Amino acid sequence: FNNWTLVAASYNRGRSGIGRAMEHQAVDNYYDLMLNEQTSRYVFRILAAKEIISQPDKYGFEINEQHKYILEPVKYVEVTSTIDDLVKWSLEQGINYKLLKRHNPWLRQNRLTVSSGKSYQIAIPINLYDN
Repeated sequence: FNNWTLVAASYNRGRSGIGRAMEHQAVDNYYDLMLNEQTSRYVFRILAAKEIISQPDKYGFEINEQHKYILEPVKYVEVTSTIDDLVKWSLEQGINYKLLKRHNPWLRQNRLTVSSGKSYQIAIPINLYDN
């Protein structure tokens, strides 16, 4: 859908449901769509949750340090050519495929195609116990 609001709405209503509504109503964006109450509110609930998570103190949420996730240190590897097998590549980096995907959720397939002149930064967790 090329924008996050339509994608979020489609997560709630379904891709084909949003697509049919857009076609039927002859509009190309979320804000002009007449949707059911649940889907209409869904995007704004996501916005509200993001705002609260971004500034919890402002909204009266006090999160103790012991309850926060610990950010794992990572290094970034620049990739300038296609990787045909991300499982094999992750093992070559000293990690497993699960760790690769956890730190790089944008990797959707088992391979990474890199167009000429493009590059990607892949996060690799650093094991603090290795010397």
